[in-house]
Amino acid sequence: MIDRRVINLLRKAKTMNISVCDDQGPWGIKVYYAMHDGFIFLLENEGRTLKAVQKNPRVSFSIDLNRPDLFVQGEGKVEVLGDPAKLERERGVLLSKVPEDLLFITMGNVVLVRLVPERIRVTDMSDEPKKYYADFNLEELSEKEPVKLLRALRPWSLQMSVSAMILGVLLARQIVVLFFMLAILGIIMVHGAFNALSDYFDYISKVDLPNGMGSAGSRVLIDGLMKPRFQLAYSLFLLTASLMIGVYLALARASIVPFIILGLVAGLMYGIPKVGLKWLALGDLGVMLAFGPGIVLGTEALMGAKISMASVLISVAIGMVIVAVLHANNWRDMEDDKRAGIKTVALLLGEKGSKAYYLALIWLSYALFAFAVFLDRTYWPILGSFLTMPWAYRLTKIAMNSKSWKRKILDQQTGFFTALHMYFSIAFMLVALIISSIV
Repeated sequence: MIDRRVINLLRKAKTMNISVCDDQGPWGIKVYYAMHDGFIFLLENEGRTLKAVQKNPRVSFSIDLNRPDLFVQGEGKVEVLGDPAKLERERGVLLSKVPEDLLFITMGNVVLVRLVPERIRVTDMSDEPKKYYADFNLEELSEKEPVKLLRALRPWSLQMSVSAMILGVLLARQIVVLFFMLAILGIIMVHGAFNALSDYFDYISKVDLPNGMGSAGSRVLIDGLMKPRFQLAYSLFLLTASLMIGVYLALARASIVPFIILGLVAGLMYGIPKVGLKWLALGDLGVMLAFGPGIVLGTEALMGAKISMASVLISVAIGMVIVAVLHANNWRDMEDDKRAGIKTVALLLGEKGSKAYYLALIWLSYALFAFAVFLDRTYWPILGSFLTMPWAYRLTKIAMNSKSWKRKILDQQTGFFTALHMYFSIAFMLVALIISSIV
């Protein structure tokens, strides 16, 4: 059995160096990899490396984390698996660990290969220097199995709704702990349920394709990790549970009823094939209203505070930076959406209009924050979010350069910015609130 530290290294690392030999002599490349009964990765079809391993499949490899304390070297044979679009299990494992490879799959002209190691040599300099050949079974060289029920909810996106709710509490400047805890549980379940439901609708309507960037979301359906009927039942179960919490909170605080209705309508109507908001160029509006005023102002009302124009402006600004993530995705996927019959704001605006719209969503959020502080000076700590302007500038440079490869992953870049924008807002509001309560 291979040492646990070595397995952890192999699972944590994402790239490996491979040395091959062809008619022109030895040379090396670096590839993204994942483990699935060996090491799987992509090679360019008809490329020099693929031709070399087809002639001589024996290669050497090395893996490390750019630290000298522990690294792995070895040798083995490369076998060609085929088109990644037809290998859902292997493709799913690879893209789960290395989403960057979506770029190469989308461009096509790649094949999926597996390196089956024959010897693995470990160099361990963490304590007493030692080098040894590791005993291993191919079954051990696999990634951790994903928690399918959790992954189906797209957990990485849930921080947006939770952050919006926390900001609503800070704007209210008061908290009812029981209501807040129930609301957090409810928003996580309902957001996750709508994510899973949206993925289900995209899958059955063939909007999501195995070899497309798409809005493939959690990819549990695209990569065959979960059956469509089960995902539908799972999402409806979570939606029902969250509704029970919503009904209890609405009975306790009737003022939140309009916000609950807004969230339910936006979530349920977002992805329904042919008639959903995303099919009618209304997806951006639905997301902005649900995640901005819906969650932020709804939480403020739940805490028993009076909603002001200043807090309305702040909630709209939050909704705008969240929509920026969605628009970056739709901007990239205009051709795919057009093929599927989806109408998005990006498609209506075209390339130039989408660029202007994206920049407006990013930069106008700062203007709305500033105007909110002008209306209510007590909200001045939220201007701490202006520290994210360097990130906004970087996004602007990417958006303005149509030849930048980062335009392909602009939604991921924007998601990071949106999270920072909300975190900085929350942090400064929270610190100011704590200081004022002490002083």
